[in-house]
Amino acid sequence: MLKNPDLFRKTVAAAAMLAWPVLLGLAFLTSPPGTEHDPAVFRAGPVQVQASALLFLWATACLVPVILGLAHLLRARAPRTGNIGAAVALTGAVTATSLFMTDFYDLALALTLPDAQAARVTEVAGALGGFVYGILLPGFLLHVGLLVLLAGLAAVRRAPWWVPVAALAGTCGPFLTMGQPPAVQAIGSLFHLAAFGTVALKVLRMPVDDWRAA
Repeated sequence: MLKNPDLFRKTVAAAAMLAWPVLLGLAFLTSPPGTEHDPAVFRAGPVQVQASALLFLWATACLVPVILGLAHLLRARAPRTGNIGAAVALTGAVTATSLFMTDFYDLALALTLPDAQAARVTEVAGALGGFVYGILLPGFLLHVGLLVLLAGLAAVRRAPWWVPVAALAGTCGPFLTMGQPPAVQAIGSLFHLAAFGTVALKVLRMPVDDWRAA
C-alpha cells in the first residue's frame, strides 16, 4: 500500500473518517463533569483530565486527512466548494488543536495554586483578546468547513442528503447538552459516526482508479 500513493491516501482518509468520531466520543466520555475548568474537579481526576484532552486533540488531528479526503471527492464535480470548504476547515482544525492544551495548564494550576487563584488565572487567560479572537472563535471554522464539504458531497450525489444533516446534529449536540453528564454529550459523536462512516465506507469500496479520477 505504501508503494501506491492513491491507495494509501484513500485508505488513510477513510480510516480517519471512522476514527475521529470514535475518538471524539471517548473524549466526551472521559471528560470531567461540569462546564467550567473547576480546579477542585481537575485536581480530583488528573488522569481523566489528561486522557480527555489527548483524545480531543487526536480526534481533531484526525480531521486533517478527513478534510483532504472530502475535498478530493469534490475535485472534479465541485472544485470551488471543495477548495473553500477545505481551506476553512483546515484553518479551524489547526487552530482548534491548541485549545485542548489549555486543559494541561489548568490542571497544573489546580495542582499548584489555591482554587481561587487558579480559577482567576484561567478566567483572565480565557478573556485575552488573542485567545478569544485568534484561537477560540477561529476554531469554530472547522465545523463550518466540514459542513460545506459534506453539503457539497450531497449536492453532487456523492453522499446521501442526510449526511450533512446528521453532521450538523452531531456538531450542535454537545452545545445543546452542555452541563449534562459526559455520556449525554457523547451522543453527538454517534451522529458524526453515521455521517462520516457512510462516506468512509463508500471511499473504502471505491476502486483506486475511481478515487484517482474523483
